[in-house]
Amino acid sequence: MRRPADVARDAWRRGRAALAALTAFAPALPASAAAASCSPEVAAQIRFSAGHACWTYRGRATLFVGDFSTGATVSAQMIGEATEYNPRSGRARTVSRPRDPNVEGPGGFYFGDAQAPGLLTFVVPATGTYRFSFAPCAMWGAPGAVRICAG
Repeated sequence: MRRPADVARDAWRRGRAALAALTAFAPALPASAAAASCSPEVAAQIRFSAGHACWTYRGRATLFVGDFSTGATVSAQMIGEATEYNPRSGRARTVSRPRDPNVEGPGGFYFGDAQAPGLLTFVVPATGTYRFSFAPCAMWGAPGAVRICAG
């Protein structure tokens, strides 16, 4: 039977080797996958078409800005591309993953308690401009899709 100290040391070495492999691979990743901070911010204006309760966006924006009225129920769904690296094969692949949406609004309003991966729903507390964003910022600048509905 192995001693706990030996098990811990071996796990630490495996983790360190995986981190070294990821670090060596990072320069070859797209800028969004290797991002260290949430910048640059790219905004898209939320504009509902007449008679439509939902707005859809596809692209590289990181911030979604629109006006909403008190009492409206708003839902935001976000998914984006991420890069998965397999240290065993040394290969990377692009996958679609839910983004973690959050929203800020008038009077210091902030809500980021997703009801499901990639889905945020809330009731607008005050009429005004709301700013939707997402985490992780490693996905900033990567292609994604956003659907915001108000009713």
